[in-house]
Amino acid sequence: MSIQFSITIKIIYEKEAKEAPYVAYIPEFDLSSCGKTEEEARKNIKEALELVLEELKKQNKLEEYLMDLGLDLKKPSSFPKITYN
Repeated sequence: MSIQFSITIKIIYEKEAKEAPYVAYIPEFDLSSCGKTEEEARKNIKEALELVLEELKKQNKLEEYLMDLGLDLKKPSSFPKITYN
């Protein structure tokens, strides 16, 4: 199964967090990660999303998970452009 849809990555700067002040958040998946720089936070969140989707696919729960998010698998145009195979 190959699915393409757009995601939103919101970046938040937490000045109190000394080690990793940049927080990347994907609201469509309620997933977040952090990094020392904005670029690192973006890289980490994309990696986290890939890991989540890969694990769901291994468990044969990917379609159910995406449908729970409100994504219509029968209408690719309904997907909010990330490619996952």
